[in-house]
Amino acid sequence: MIETAADKLHRLLADENASKELLKIPPNTYKEIAAHIKSIRAESSEGDRSLSSELSFAERKILFDIAKRLIALRISKFNRDPDADVSNLTMEEKYIVEPLTQSRKRSDRIGESIFNGQTLELEHLSSAVKQKYVYVRFLQPYAAITGSDMATYGPFEPEDVAIVPVDNAKLLVKNGIVARSWIEPEER
Repeated sequence: MIETAADKLHRLLADENASKELLKIPPNTYKEIAAHIKSIRAESSEGDRSLSSELSFAERKILFDIAKRLIALRISKFNRDPDADVSNLTMEEKYIVEPLTQSRKRSDRIGESIFNGQTLELEHLSSAVKQKYVYVRFLQPYAAITGSDMATYGPFEPEDVAIVPVDNAKLLVKNGIVARSWIEPEER
């Protein structure tokens, strides 16, 4: 009997549900599911009402739903046990938990600063939040700007990529000057 992609994914979800620990799953699990969906996606278009298109769309939906449930379960296990072995996580799951781990560390740091009466440390942490930067891709020529950090940026040509303060980036996106899909905020 041939095991389908949905069968494999469902088995991984069932095994994960049955275990209290975070299990080791194949590191390419989500890539394989995405590749399978990509291979059947051409068979299912939104406007096509053929049986094969309907079945293909249903299979994509099932795979997506099971994958989301598996990720959610594994991340919730990690959250319950922050000392869990991260080597059992896939790279995609590590991408999800990295900010969660960073958040825990930041929370601990603030708690320690409060407990130790370190007002200067709290001021330093607050100032780190005031100015965030993001990568943006310009869609059209644009003159030099003065950023919210008072630095000068530009001038820019179409397809230029720059790091600018997030407040400026939001305004540039709103005005259609830069692409909406920026890379994640740059830590400074």
